[in-house]
Amino acid sequence: MQDLIYFFLTSLLIMMSTLGYGYLFIKIVNFKVEKLNLGLVGFLGLFFLSIIASYSHIFMAHSYLHNIIIIFLGLIFLYFFSRNFKLKISFNLKLLILIFLFLFISLIISKTNEDFPYYHLPNSLQFAEQKLQFGLGNLNHGFKHISSIFMLMSLNYLPYFEHYLFNLTNFIFFIFLIYFAIYEIYFNKVSNSNISRIFISLILILFLTKFSRLAEYGSDISPQIIISIYLYYFFEILFNDELESNVSVLFLKLSIIFIIFASTLKFILVIYSVFIFIILLKMKKDFFNYLLEFNYLILVISPIIFYIFFNFASTGCLLYPVEKTCLDNYFDWALTSDIVDYMNLHYETWAKGGKGPNFNVNDPSNYIESLNWLSNWFNVYFKNKVSDFILVTFIIILIFSLFFYKEIFLRKKKKNAFSKKKIFFYLLTITTFLLWFLNFPTLRYAGYIIVYLLLVFPFIAIYDKYLDTKNIIFLRKISVIFLICYLVFLYKNFTRFNYEFNIPVNQNHNFTNFPYYWIDKVKFEEKFINGVKVYSTKGMCWNVSTTCIRNVENINLEIKNNYIFYYIK
Repeated sequence: MQDLIYFFLTSLLIMMSTLGYGYLFIKIVNFKVEKLNLGLVGFLGLFFLSIIASYSHIFMAHSYLHNIIIIFLGLIFLYFFSRNFKLKISFNLKLLILIFLFLFISLIISKTNEDFPYYHLPNSLQFAEQKLQFGLGNLNHGFKHISSIFMLMSLNYLPYFEHYLFNLTNFIFFIFLIYFAIYEIYFNKVSNSNISRIFISLILILFLTKFSRLAEYGSDISPQIIISIYLYYFFEILFNDELESNVSVLFLKLSIIFIIFASTLKFILVIYSVFIFIILLKMKKDFFNYLLEFNYLILVISPIIFYIFFNFASTGCLLYPVEKTCLDNYFDWALTSDIVDYMNLHYETWAKGGKGPNFNVNDPSNYIESLNWLSNWFNVYFKNKVSDFILVTFIIILIFSLFFYKEIFLRKKKKNAFSKKKIFFYLLTITTFLLWFLNFPTLRYAGYIIVYLLLVFPFIAIYDKYLDTKNIIFLRKISVIFLICYLVFLYKNFTRFNYEFNIPVNQNHNFTNFPYYWIDKVKFEEKFINGVKVYSTKGMCWNVSTTCIRNVENINLEIKNNYIFYYIK
């Protein structure tokens, strides 16, 4: 029980510290707003922390001391800026803490994501225990995957807890999303439109019911949370005719921040930039002057530079696994073009249903060409994963429509729900969907939100014409829907909780280390390569001390200018 209390309080402090960095970011870029959605402040805090973590990792490990200082400074920033933003111990802060408390059960897990021992935990530990190293991609495939979410996770490496707070990062994304949606629906009566509130309501319903288990998140769901916020502001820019020009500029700036943030979390999400490019083309020329403000420009460009740099440091490619961006002809520690081509083919074959844990097609190159993969993908993936998600989506639409049946279907006077703007937006949605479907048609690879949007937007267009989201009747009905969703959330988590607690001690993923997740006891050996200690294992690294290497016999290293470079012999 004592551990659970420490776990809860420390997690809460880290979340509050993140808000402090959000307020600091707002101050630096001079966003002029009186009242701010704390969910938005939190997301901006995560964005700013990813920049800070990326910069500091170049020079130092994210050690206990480093992270304690980061958290402490965040709390100071929160205290200092909260007075300026009239926050202090306000209703908004109390609501955020209440949401944190109500959803906390989802953070207590014994079974982690299937990729967690493979590369989420080893990457985050690498950032926590070591400063920047070059050629890590030569050590195992997991180190080839670069994501700013692992930088954020490494900031939760603390005494007593060690790595057991790494999953907190995904939970914080979830908390800020729920708060963001609740604030926009119930408390923001000025700067958001009817259609935006309907959209964010449906996003909240989706995440409370479908993504209620933290083990599902991995490194894939949190980036799609950011895309949801990005799309919310896109809705506002496109559909809210009452937006003042200064608010439109602010929302455009936020949209750019969130598409960049999402792309550094999971690069495939760059396909959603289709939306922002169209908006930029339609913006007046003088609007671009606002985007060129020095502080804003530096903080927006920095994550892109860091993402490219860390890709390069790990693999020798500016954008792994795009072979044309690889520099193996210039750096002998870089991955060879053959390896990069093979891995790119592996990822695409896997995404298109041609490869799995227990099967592999005979000719991957031919399989991914044109639409050769379609029939097999339909049988292997669509029937098992996509069809389930579509079913969940239509259940959400059905329940939403039934609750508002009177307002939508019993009206005598029918309205035209599909304006030119809505048709234009839907064409953008179809374009983004095709970019996803023809390249990496896997829901976890940027697919959940675009598939959801493709299915629900026609209904959103209809709801927008017939529902008044500021009306007390709407708010009462949507509150009942949210309550049902929360009960589903509780049911799924208590069911999981009960199951995990009853797993025998001698089996995997039990709660023998409650309230922390289960860790496999991996066999490893201490080795020395040119005087540097590394840790060799044959399987997944899990929490093996850094640097963890598979097939250590094939690796050599050199130290240059106090930085370690790994090579294939």
